[in-house]
Amino acid sequence: MSAKASLAELRESYEEASMSRMRVAAVAVTVALSALDGYDVLSITFAAPAIAHEWGIGKAALGGLLSAGLAGMALGSLVLAPFADVVGRRRLVLGSLVLMAAGMLLSAFAPSLWPLIAWRLLTGLGIGAMVAVINPIAAEFANARRRALALSLMAMGYPLGGLIGGLASAALLRSFGWPAVFLAGVGAACVLIPVVLLFLPEPLAFLLARPRAGNLARVNALLARSGLGTVTTLPPEPAKGSAGYAAVFAPQQVATTIRITLANLLFVMAVYYVLSWLPQMVAQAGFPPATASLVAAVANLAGIAGGLTLGWLSRRGGLNRLTVFSLVGLGGATAAFGLTPASLPLLVAAAGVCGFFLYGGIAGLYATFAISFTAEGRASGAGFVIGIGRIGSAVAPLLAGWLFAAGFGRATVSTVFGASAVLAGLTLMSLRGLAEAQISALTAEKE
Repeated sequence: MSAKASLAELRESYEEASMSRMRVAAVAVTVALSALDGYDVLSITFAAPAIAHEWGIGKAALGGLLSAGLAGMALGSLVLAPFADVVGRRRLVLGSLVLMAAGMLLSAFAPSLWPLIAWRLLTGLGIGAMVAVINPIAAEFANARRRALALSLMAMGYPLGGLIGGLASAALLRSFGWPAVFLAGVGAACVLIPVVLLFLPEPLAFLLARPRAGNLARVNALLARSGLGTVTTLPPEPAKGSAGYAAVFAPQQVATTIRITLANLLFVMAVYYVLSWLPQMVAQAGFPPATASLVAAVANLAGIAGGLTLGWLSRRGGLNRLTVFSLVGLGGATAAFGLTPASLPLLVAAAGVCGFFLYGGIAGLYATFAISFTAEGRASGAGFVIGIGRIGSAVAPLLAGWLFAAGFGRATVSTVFGASAVLAGLTLMSLRGLAEAQISALTAEKE
């Protein structure tokens, strides 16, 4: 690489370089951040059975509480995430951590339902922005050869957080009550703030897409820590209007954006029905809240296996087929969970199957997001797709609560949301040509 390398030469050199310690550490930070997202999102589902019992909340009101954080996530992904393409990935991560810590702290001391709903909304704002921005961060710090693995690991942080949360919540609920579940999330966020400051620099892709004063030194520092030579000048700034939503809805991009958004929307409605209501359904089957949290933990443990399996298999091709299989598999598993009798071993097994397909599908879709948008619009694109999905995810628990309150049983409601996952798989299947083009692009990068 020459001292006056072009933008294409810089990116190619960085793509082909080995994974330095700095880059490995940065990807590891995204896994930890994803785990915190998973814990914070699912914390309300772990605490919900105890809250419902203590406050005497009905199913419809409980559905509204479960949806509040998801509604905040939609706003965070749609409104806050695009700022990552303007002010930087790192700054948005730090701001998101502050929002999440504040929301969880206030949730722990909420005196009644409506304040808790408000604080869950605030927490969701931070989570939504975080989920959208760590996807491009993981993609941008990984080299071409390891990108699929890095994205799978990042996505698997989410069920890891759910697994830890389920196990920790079971102990916290027994010993301290539901506020402790939220306070644990505050502590984790406070620990991660200095970790981000120390180990997560601004990615090279952003520094090159938005050159400004001082960026030359930051680019050279990243290149040196990646084992590459330095440059004397930065390449010319990209054409105006290439960042943010302008890139996401550019004429050559808009069809891809809409199609991926639709598939993700249908899928996450099933995902968040399972994630939000699974502990409550176990509790309603006659088991205590702590046991319900443990069943949810099993689902997340199986989810880790599902996501890593898909990430490993996708390196050999067939990402679209594997993702479709996971989406349709979740549909069948969700319906099957609704038909499972009130036997703890059977419920644990059914929850594990749901988790396996659920997080396998998430890993596949996240890999698709990362290769579907240019570097200049990657955070905005992921934020838009995830944000629209969050609208569906916020509606799903609320709709389920209404259906339960209207007298429909676990089998019927689970079948309805299982059908949504199947439709998501069929939608993705119809995009096979698009997916194959994306996989070809990713393969070309690796080579």
